[in-house]
Amino acid sequence: MVRKAVLTTLLLLLLYSLFIYAFQGHIHRTGLTVQQNNIVKAEEFLYENGQKADTVVVGSSMSNRLLFDSLPGHYYNLALEGLSSADGLGLIAQAKHRPRLLLIETNSMDRLPDTAFFAALTKPALRVIREYLPLTRLKYQPVGVIKALFRDLKTERSPMVSTEAIDTTFVSKLIQARLVDMNRIPPENEMQAKIDVSAAYIKRLQESGTQVIFFEMPTDPRVRNTILSGRVRKLVGLTFPESAYHYVQFPSDFYQTTDGVHLPWGECARYTRYLNTQLSQSAVRLTEVR
Repeated sequence: MVRKAVLTTLLLLLLYSLFIYAFQGHIHRTGLTVQQNNIVKAEEFLYENGQKADTVVVGSSMSNRLLFDSLPGHYYNLALEGLSSADGLGLIAQAKHRPRLLLIETNSMDRLPDTAFFAALTKPALRVIREYLPLTRLKYQPVGVIKALFRDLKTERSPMVSTEAIDTTFVSKLIQARLVDMNRIPPENEMQAKIDVSAAYIKRLQESGTQVIFFEMPTDPRVRNTILSGRVRKLVGLTFPESAYHYVQFPSDFYQTTDGVHLPWGECARYTRYLNTQLSQSAVRLTEVR
């Protein structure tokens, strides 16, 4: 009886592994929570299409919606919801593959990386198992896979509307609440210490030949003009001076947000186009890094 149960289990695991192998390219966004979404995105970067990318984007949920599918080259958006640029930088530093070009969101550079998130993805023994046994990755949890396949099937029949209705009065209330939080400014030395963590990762990646470009995601002018936002820009600029690093020029146009810091889908698409235009005009030509 035990032998039969073991053999049955092994057979089911083999069949599921074959299913994953056959349909891997059609399985996307299987996370059921924000945390799971981040882990799945990180797994895809470490073990799948992220290792083919010559341009990688790191950042927070502010950059998470940037849409690079229509742009030339091989991009991977490693921006993580609720986390920061430092988290993506840490993962890249641990990966076998080094991108030729790294786009770094500056808005979240005053945050430390999530050590628990990092540890869960970089334990040596687990990394080996996940690399060679895809079914052990969170991405391929059966419930998430079934949910994703049905969702994508439904989307094909009824395409998702990319526009979002924005209640500007409600957004203004959210912004006012955010401004109160942003008035609590930590000491400058604490902020600098957090930026230095990212700086150490960036130095390692540059030594491996990765070129770096910084960009600032558009936010509501009231948020961008706070003392906290200004201090982050100042410290980032001092740590990574424009004389030695490339920056994407901040757009002069107004961008609508949903809460002061996050762009709706349409605005994300518009900023992605702007970003691509700026990169094509940059001293670091995309053709040089592909």
